[in-house]
Amino acid sequence: MRLAIKSVVLIASIPLFAFAIEPTNPSGFCDRFIGEKDIEACKTRTENEEVDWYAVTVCNLQKDDKTFWNCWESVKGKSFDPKALAQCTESEDSSDEDRQACVLKAGGNRKPASQNTSTPFQNMKIDKRGK
Repeated sequence: MRLAIKSVVLIASIPLFAFAIEPTNPSGFCDRFIGEKDIEACKTRTENEEVDWYAVTVCNLQKDDKTFWNCWESVKGKSFDPKALAQCTESEDSSDEDRQACVLKAGGNRKPASQNTSTPFQNMKIDKRGK
């Protein structure tokens, strides 16, 4: 009985840990454009450019198309911390400039998880044998 209750509580608490930003496939961002020329240009960029989906999801909150593309350029080819990006979406009243600054701050000096000392990764030691 206790196991069943613990299971229900665990399952019910999963949404509490869910991430605030839902990543969007970049081709879905083209829906923000009205003109056929703009839509085609967007589709071309989403197919050919490598972007962090979480970061571009925050960029998609930009109200102006020009600031959207500026944000896109600033995140292209970079990796971002999703938890830090979640802070950029907390206020709907943020200006485009504030949101852009938040995105840039979220990407600053991000290291691979294997170099993060707070993660449970262990250093790998390679023994060269036979020489």
